Amino acid sequence: MSSSQGEGEGNKPAPYAGMEGRAARPFRSEAKGELMRWQIVTGSPESVKAEAIVFGVFEDLDFTPLSAGNQLTETARQIRFKGKAGEAFFAFDLFGAPAKHLLVVGLGTRAALGPDGLRAASALAVRKLHERFLKEAALALPLDADSPQARSESICALTEGLLLANERFGRYKTGEETPYDGLHACRILVSKRKPEYEEGARRGEVLAQATLFARTLVSEPSNVLTPARMAEEAKKLAKEYGFSLKVYDEEACEKMGMGAYLAVAQGSKNPPRFIHLSYRPKGARFRLGLVGKGLTFDSGGLSLKPADNMGAMKSDMAGSAAVLGAMKAIGELKPAVAVEAVMAMAENMPGGSAYRPGDILKSMSGKTIEVLNTDAEGRLTLADALAYVQRQKVDAIVDLATLTGACVVALGPDYAGAMGNDQAFLDEVLAAAKGSGDLLWPLPLPEAYGKYIKSAVADVANISRIRWGGALTAGLFLKHFIDEGTPWVHLDIAGPALREDDGIDAHKAEGSGAGVRTLVRLALSKGA
Repeated sequence: MSSSQGEGEGNKPAPYAGMEGRAARPFRSEAKGELMRWQIVTGSPESVKAEAIVFGVFEDLDFTPLSAGNQLTETARQIRFKGKAGEAFFAFDLFGAPAKHLLVVGLGTRAALGPDGLRAASALAVRKLHERFLKEAALALPLDADSPQARSESICALTEGLLLANERFGRYKTGEETPYDGLHACRILVSKRKPEYEEGARRGEVLAQATLFARTLVSEPSNVLTPARMAEEAKKLAKEYGFSLKVYDEEACEKMGMGAYLAVAQGSKNPPRFIHLSYRPKGARFRLGLVGKGLTFDSGGLSLKPADNMGAMKSDMAGSAAVLGAMKAIGELKPAVAVEAVMAMAENMPGGSAYRPGDILKSMSGKTIEVLNTDAEGRLTLADALAYVQRQKVDAIVDLATLTGACVVALGPDYAGAMGNDQAFLDEVLAAAKGSGDLLWPLPLPEAYGKYIKSAVADVANISRIRWGGALTAGLFLKHFIDEGTPWVHLDIAGPALREDDGIDAHKAEGSGAGVRTLVRLALSKGA
């Protein structure tokens, strides 16, 4: 970072150098411009060179750091602004020549503010600045936490919010001559330069890059993002970060006995691709397995889905997108933990060679599965992916899947369900998610519910014979394919994977990147 202590209104702006940020490379191969640049500076909010100043205020409405504090207090009273989280208002012509836009953002109570609150506040600020088509801003939000770790986490979350809210998926829109492309630059004000601010902001940038990468994959249409295209994306990451990569075609998968996975894929003209990325740093004492569901489109197969909203099934590969996004961040941050990332990519289509209800499949594990519904296909692909990843001698496994509508019914559109066979490891995953921007909620795996997926003709049925508890019986199905003694957590991300409305730092009709930051934080904790 530059050693200058901020800048006055009349001074030449400092270059974005040193500990500055911008995405080191575009997240999207078709991106025409760079992502928002950021810089950490010191000084008063009014002295910083920017079109707009964002000032965060708690419910005590303390505007004293600003020269127009009394006027702002009166304005807040008139418009009934309480300083609660999610509130914001603009003021103009209070200071600066030319006059600056001032955006006041509510932060709630001092005691309740943490990384999640700062992420939400910075994301809200970006949305509001977009409403005025502004290009440059400075943020004055409270980052002076009690410990270096807390300060690092605070600025990490703030940086994530800035970058995530600023990016939209719009590559297929045409017709606008000069479309607004968001903020170009942002300066983050701190009271004093400290190494933890620099480290935290850099980490936030990396996490945002990885999350946006996953979001883009989920947002892509299925005629573009095929299993083969996902394999190409994995190949790019392997080349960039030095990962080892194996991509298996149908013949190789058949030799390995992946009968469940291949059955799902056989109805599509787009051939499946089974992807295995490995990150194996020297001296790593823990090997983490990551498995992502990878249905680039799910029609339901012969158990055809209703036409209503079927297009959203392009997002049925969000689990694999999260795994690939996490590997991007792992490649940047280089934790001292080995990671085996597995993605079983396929399409579930009702072609002439599609698998059928009533079929009995032999999985890679040797266990047999009775197909009662071809729309319960994700668990079939995961059965073979879980068997494969365990052969890589992993110490623990996390799988992510848009697996059940039942989980959305239970938890709504924002939360992912978390379940597993080892409470200690489940607690680690939940701890990694805390403050990450991912919302997880623990769900049980009641052994008594195993009776609902019993089959009279095979080892297990691929769907429950009752309507209720579908997320739990799906988890129990997957548990059939986990070896005794292997810690495993299943994340059902069906709710948050594709936004139906705006999220805190995600946008309507786009992928959210659910799970990326949790996986990365888990890997960092295991490598500490």
